[in-house]
Amino acid sequence: MPRRLLTVATLTAVLVLSVLVAPSQAARLPSKRAWLHDTVTALSGARTYVANRAARGGGKLALNLDIDNTSLQTHYDTGKPVPATLRLVRYAKSKGVYILFNTGRNVSKRRQTIVQLKRAGYPVDGLCAHYTGESLAYSKQRCRRSFVNNGFHLIANIGNRRTDFIGGSYQRAYRLPNYGNRLA
Repeated sequence: MPRRLLTVATLTAVLVLSVLVAPSQAARLPSKRAWLHDTVTALSGARTYVANRAARGGGKLALNLDIDNTSLQTHYDTGKPVPATLRLVRYAKSKGVYILFNTGRNVSKRRQTIVQLKRAGYPVDGLCAHYTGESLAYSKQRCRRSFVNNGFHLIANIGNRRTDFIGGSYQRAYRLPNYGNRLA
């Protein structure tokens, strides 16, 4: 076989194999145990920050939290709390910090979402949801602005997607893992 044909055949074989292998490798997510470890790492220092910030005071201090795979598990153990987040929330609440949820879930699911959060052990001082027709980034920012306009100081914003952090209106960000947006 001429050298040029051999190179083309080799490249074709490599491309075919990469197409066949890549989707299964890309679809793999870490184990639940690894993900839980990664959530603890992502929230590292948050408890100290909340304690120090709460001690300084300054009005109605609040955490702004995403829900899916930030507060509630939706991939590994649907409906169960994310342990590291729940521990931080309970600690913050003990320091007088309000707990506000900011979700991409549709506003039509607001009531059942609050029930689900409470069943998982979360205190719920407020919940702002997504309206049909608005972008997720816009919705998240609209909700944060609404909280601020209602007198809250968002001392920490906790989420797992880029859209959770666009636009500001919070003092500190904690981003939980989502593995390249593969964690649903």
